[in-house]
Amino acid sequence: MSGVTSKLWDRGILWFVIKPAPSLWRDLTLGMVGHDVAAWQAVQRTETRPPDWSAFAAWPIAVDGSFGHNTEQATKTFRTRRGLSGIGIVDAATRALVDPTLFIEPVPVPATGLPPIAFIQARDWQWANRTVVDLIVLHSAEVGEYHSSAEGVAAYFKMGPPEPASSGYVVDDDSIVQCVKDEHIAWHAPGVNPRSIGIEQAGYAKQTRDEWLDPYGQRMLALVAKLVAAKARQFNIPLVWLTPADILAGKRGLCEHIDVTHAYPHLGTHVDCGPGYPKDIVLAQALAA
Repeated sequence: MSGVTSKLWDRGILWFVIKPAPSLWRDLTLGMVGHDVAAWQAVQRTETRPPDWSAFAAWPIAVDGSFGHNTEQATKTFRTRRGLSGIGIVDAATRALVDPTLFIEPVPVPATGLPPIAFIQARDWQWANRTVVDLIVLHSAEVGEYHSSAEGVAAYFKMGPPEPASSGYVVDDDSIVQCVKDEHIAWHAPGVNPRSIGIEQAGYAKQTRDEWLDPYGQRMLALVAKLVAAKARQFNIPLVWLTPADILAGKRGLCEHIDVTHAYPHLGTHVDCGPGYPKDIVLAQALAA
């Protein structure tokens, strides 16, 4: 993702916008970390302060994705208020009592073709009316795996980060949002913006291959591959991965943001999608599509 302001997502500023549904949570207990923990903490922020809550502990609790002692105590209170035993475990019985209106369940994705693509105009872009695109650049959006990650990132681009940034598309596990029209220029990968389309994907550059290929990731990557195939057909872009040298030579194809960084090191430092990104699977699925 372009722009240092992407780190805002890591500090939990937008947890209230994008949360995984309880159906995707593990059983949660003291010491665990993850986006499902953060989602459970976000649920606690809708609760009233427990009467026995320590005067030295902040309320509502922090949404930081780490199941600490405050989260454990809040869990005990949540359960006892609803007639469950006062243990600090978020199990199936606890999840069943979570208000479903706090979450958005995934939308079914068609087996073939693309789902309807919403358009949320980014603040930062450049008019071009171009008819030729040479590159499709893949990014990790540096956000967690949520059913509304694409909508959340698109809203962030619409608001406009302090450091200008945008992308052509954002993809999560059940939706694609377009932020800049194909004929115009998004600000996502300095050095190749005028001749490229950027695709942001829910996930982090630090993810391992297995983390990219978890159930959420597989659903998302299938959508990414369909979108890549559609843009490749539209602009007659070869479905081949390019090296930094290929990019500098003006060749056409696919690349990750890190490839652009290596080609133009004086223009940026981004290393997404990361060493664990399953580019072989994305390419194979795009070719199949």
